[in-house]
Amino acid sequence: MLQAMYKKLNVLFIDDSQTDVELMLILLEKADYNVTYRRVETADEMISALDSYKWDIILCDYVMPEFTVQGALEIFQQQETDIPFIVISGAIGEEKAVQLIKSGIHDYLPKGNLVRFIPIIERELREAYNRRELIKVNTELAISRAKIKSYLENAPDFVFVIDREGKFIEVNRAAYKITGYTRDELLQLSFIDIFTEGSISLGKEQFAKLLETGSLNTNFRVQHKNGSMRTFAINAVQLALTMFLGFINDITAEENAIAEVIRGRKEMQLLNQYLMEARENERAAVAMEIHDELGQSLTGLKIDLNWVRDHIADVAAAKEKIAGTIRMTDEIIKKVQRISAELRPGLLDDLGLASAIEWYCGEYEERTGIKCKLHLDDFPENEKRISIALFRIFQEALTNVIRHAKASNVVVILKDTAEGISLVIEDDGLGIQQDKISNGKSLGLIGMRERARQINGSVEFIRKPVSGTMIVAMVPALKTEPILP
Repeated sequence: MLQAMYKKLNVLFIDDSQTDVELMLILLEKADYNVTYRRVETADEMISALDSYKWDIILCDYVMPEFTVQGALEIFQQQETDIPFIVISGAIGEEKAVQLIKSGIHDYLPKGNLVRFIPIIERELREAYNRRELIKVNTELAISRAKIKSYLENAPDFVFVIDREGKFIEVNRAAYKITGYTRDELLQLSFIDIFTEGSISLGKEQFAKLLETGSLNTNFRVQHKNGSMRTFAINAVQLALTMFLGFINDITAEENAIAEVIRGRKEMQLLNQYLMEARENERAAVAMEIHDELGQSLTGLKIDLNWVRDHIADVAAAKEKIAGTIRMTDEIIKKVQRISAELRPGLLDDLGLASAIEWYCGEYEERTGIKCKLHLDDFPENEKRISIALFRIFQEALTNVIRHAKASNVVVILKDTAEGISLVIEDDGLGIQQDKISNGKSLGLIGMRERARQINGSVEFIRKPVSGTMIVAMVPALKTEPILP
């Protein structure tokens, strides 16, 4: 196979005898080599030949009138070419041949005994090929190692190497960002040192598993240098008897997102339950008002109408009774309007959010005695969905003032700016407790957040430094495409 690989052979002869060269060519042709060759006798000819052609092998005579083998070897070594350089001559002894091999030739062969000529040629060609392949493999390996090192150093995950004691031996650049520790600081720590106090026992258990099985795949709670808690996904494998390679990915954001979804689902379940109960309570209240107020008024109206029917002949008395009936009818109409307005104020549809808030605050002051101070911008009437959501947030806020705040005054601010719409409800009461804001069980607050979310807005609940609560609802301005001329 190697012979076929070198079937075409380029040979540079350094020899003053064309006869000797032709003899060697015959031997090469008999060995099925297709030879291209050049014969040179001087240093200049050799330099020209090496510069102008790529040779597979050099066959050099020892004794020449105008050139020496030492001179040829020196030129060859200056070229830094890894091809076989073989001396073929009958004029030197074995001791001199050994010296030449030490000087850099690959082999020596007597001209009077060319039995080993072809085997030596094939051996040297094979070894030269193997050397080139080894250099090629080593070069590719060095490139691969450099690429791997560059990848690991620039990988987005925290890559580390630890020993059997868990001490960090090497860490990459991402380690600093993910943990907050510098490289030098990490190299002073062990794998377990970055775990939270609650995770240390689990970490030791899993590290023991890594030592036993040679692999690890798990999640841990880890403490960042700044004190914040993170969740890391860790994968590690054994590299050698005393070394382990690991990859750490910070999955805190994903864990928080999952927790947020779970919390959101629970809140929605509670909110749905709350809304169902609120709807039933509202229906019960409306039914009670209709029964107690409208029912009694309508019953009285019916009694008066029956009296008029029975005393129609007494015109003066009938007129007086009818006048009272008309006044009672006006009262019934007002009660119907009030109940209807509390369910959904017509002003909200007819005149917009600002007018609806102003009307509601007037009713609120009269009903509760809590004073309302208003700073209201006009609001676009066509934004019905936003108006309804903000009005319901406003209603819930004032309801909470009655239930919890023990306030005397409320300030309502409605602003419509280029950045968006803001609604602020501020009271001077007791102030909301922080645990009420964050515990996820304050269903009124959840309802306000959900209404804001449905219009791409947000709600903040703020306890004022001295007393009272501030609720801030924000709706960003709607993005509109520019009208092209």
